[in-house]
Amino acid sequence: MSFGGDGLPGIEPGAQIISDGSEDLGFVPRKFLPGGRFKVEDGARVAAVPLHTCVLCGSLILPNHSSNFEHPFPRWVHRLAGDVGEHRSSFLQFDGEIPTWRQLELAAHETCNALFAKYIEDPARSAIKTMVDGGRVTSQQIDAVLDWLDKLRTSAAHLATAFKGHGLMLNYSPWHFPNWRIGLLDRAAMFFRIDEYRDPLDLWECMFEGFQTTPGALCLRIKDLVIVTISGNFLLSQAFGLGEASVINGGPAIIGGTGVCAAGFGSRRTRLEASLIVAQPMRRQYVKMGSQPAAPQLTEAGDGHVYHIEKGRWRRTKSLDYSQLPNLKMEIGYALAGLETVEWLILQKEEDHRRRGSPAVNFSLRSMNELWETKIDLIDYIADLRGGLKLQRNDRS
Repeated sequence: MSFGGDGLPGIEPGAQIISDGSEDLGFVPRKFLPGGRFKVEDGARVAAVPLHTCVLCGSLILPNHSSNFEHPFPRWVHRLAGDVGEHRSSFLQFDGEIPTWRQLELAAHETCNALFAKYIEDPARSAIKTMVDGGRVTSQQIDAVLDWLDKLRTSAAHLATAFKGHGLMLNYSPWHFPNWRIGLLDRAAMFFRIDEYRDPLDLWECMFEGFQTTPGALCLRIKDLVIVTISGNFLLSQAFGLGEASVINGGPAIIGGTGVCAAGFGSRRTRLEASLIVAQPMRRQYVKMGSQPAAPQLTEAGDGHVYHIEKGRWRRTKSLDYSQLPNLKMEIGYALAGLETVEWLILQKEEDHRRRGSPAVNFSLRSMNELWETKIDLIDYIADLRGGLKLQRNDRS
């Protein structure tokens, strides 16, 4: 069961700083508190913010609130990977310093942390273990994993922001926090294995500004299992014939849906066609607004059924066997996962800009040059790994 963007039971909107008397930004920047005794020096503007924000719900942690620390990559994942809490990832460097996995934590309300453990972590834990071990998981378990991946992506963006000293200051809305982001938007994941690895746990591409401003795609690995997680507004519209976003009489509307599934994503060609691909359209909030027409891929409430690609076509998922995942060479697996992530971020930024127009999302487009340079570098690197066989630059369908 997903939460469809409604938030977890027991977590309500909390206090915010509306104004601090300053007009330099037009908003009060958020300040997240890193834990693990890892020293981070914030810029003067953020250092002056008096209270920290809960990384899970986005509300302020007031002096009378009980708080503790939330690990975006939780301790049960550390144990599943082989008790790696004191290990480090070379992808997560902050001014030359590399924290341990145990140190990668941010302050949260104690109540929020407990509720996330109950509703998100605990349901996903056994499913993730089964995937890593090569067992069979049900569609309900995949739904729980997709919830957990929503939480991981969103909190990883705040983690990178905080550990980099809050140099990037953004005007966050409630849906930029895990509590309100879980199940809010269409989502998908790609799974494959690599033939070897140096460290049992990894997380990459969250250090990009392009990810921090659009936390819509991320790579992670637990032992030999690589997961590319993606999520975005109307991400699966073409894949499932659910129509395109529009504005009619000043309000949101979705038009042109056929209900017919495309071959693949429809919007772009994946670089990981050999992987196991699962997807779930999520439209609960649009159903509430009356803008999302009924479709066979959606429940009456607007939450989508889980699907997977089989022989180039979307199939309704009952269960999936994770013992038969494709196994790629480590170097090319990492490179393809990185390229897939970067290309989804580029597509999402372009689509957001198209829907909202200039200048509303100009700031998020600031990172496009970096993303394109990374894309070209990865295509060249993959060509070297493949003996000169080069991928097409254009990934659009």
